[in-house]
Amino acid sequence: MFGQLLIKECRQTARSLIYWLIVLVLIFDYTSQLGSTKMEPEPEKGLESYGYKPSDDENIIMEATLGMLTQEYGGGGFATYPIGFYKRVTLNEKEEQRIEEILRETTGISGRDEAGKLLMEWYEAQNAASGENQMYYAMSLTVKPAQGLSYDRFCELMDETDRILGGGSSYGEHRRGGSEPKTYEDALKEYQDLTEKDRLTGGYARLFCDYMVIFLGILPVFLAVTRGMRDRRCGMQELVYSRKGSSAVIIFSRFAAMLLMLLIPVLLLSVPLLTECLRHASAIGISVDLWAFAIYTLGWIMPTVMAVTAVGMFFTELTDTALGVLVQGVWWFVSALTGADAAIRGGMYGWNLIPRHNTELNRAGFEEGFAQLAANRILYVVLALALVALTTFIYSQKRKGRYRLAWKNTSRLKK
Repeated sequence: MFGQLLIKECRQTARSLIYWLIVLVLIFDYTSQLGSTKMEPEPEKGLESYGYKPSDDENIIMEATLGMLTQEYGGGGFATYPIGFYKRVTLNEKEEQRIEEILRETTGISGRDEAGKLLMEWYEAQNAASGENQMYYAMSLTVKPAQGLSYDRFCELMDETDRILGGGSSYGEHRRGGSEPKTYEDALKEYQDLTEKDRLTGGYARLFCDYMVIFLGILPVFLAVTRGMRDRRCGMQELVYSRKGSSAVIIFSRFAAMLLMLLIPVLLLSVPLLTECLRHASAIGISVDLWAFAIYTLGWIMPTVMAVTAVGMFFTELTDTALGVLVQGVWWFVSALTGADAAIRGGMYGWNLIPRHNTELNRAGFEEGFAQLAANRILYVVLALALVALTTFIYSQKRKGRYRLAWKNTSRLKK
């Protein structure tokens, strides 16, 4: 029974216009973001720059954080992301006075005029280095800490600054930081991790998942809601409810069919990048992991697709409306914003619906955060199954005629 329903549901999904629109969006996502991906070359000695890496050096962290504090204080406003959304904070007189005291204690800078002068000198230096019409500044402003300032005292004052700003600022414990130039040895180590530990395909599979999971954090909800609303639009609810199959078999076969049909194009889209990896591996004489893209897709992307699909199914069955699209849209927007900070660093996956790792390198960061990532993915699998189970319960009650929405009952009474 389950197998027969699964095949039927897959056929229904394949006939859905929404499904093929989702496939087109995924194709566009792949071609625009990964279609021209070049394989990472082995670093050469003697290059002027090998990029930057996050630093654990206390002095670098202090200089970068104090540079940001000087820049924002001098500009008269502070950027925060309390729940992932941008919020510009303007302080009252008392709060501004306290921030000025903190800035003076940590840097020796007295007042907004001095901070503004330092900021203007930095702008002029950056413009001179990159051209007057260039809006991008290669180096962030850094300010040396005041003499005798300990790191513990610095952390204490930055925590206070973050509290004054309402949280989510660049001065909180998990957001303050700095970067330092990579050395040749750093770059070579990352390349060796990519070719030896990741066997090339592992790193590019993470990059592939990073881009694909962004859109898959929202698209499946449209398919789930459309599928749930179709029987209602066609007046087929009574016929569907009278099926001999159990509610669990019907709902779980529908869920499994959508999941399967959504993952098939993702796996097919990974083939060109896998082929490119095979070609490059052959040229440099290394072996690759042929199953890396499939494993990462199932472990990284599938839990997100499961959760989003389950949200669509649950709210559609609960309300007989497209409310699931709104709920998932808000969740996706917040997740996309909060995940952007960790995209390049890797290893900072947290509990985000959309875990990011926007580089084929940084195997060390992936290993460091793997336990958190695994817990994250398991959580969303469990959440998805729980929502599908609740959907099954509501569906079974409807089949028995026991479930009615309060607003529907009210509308019937008025009639």
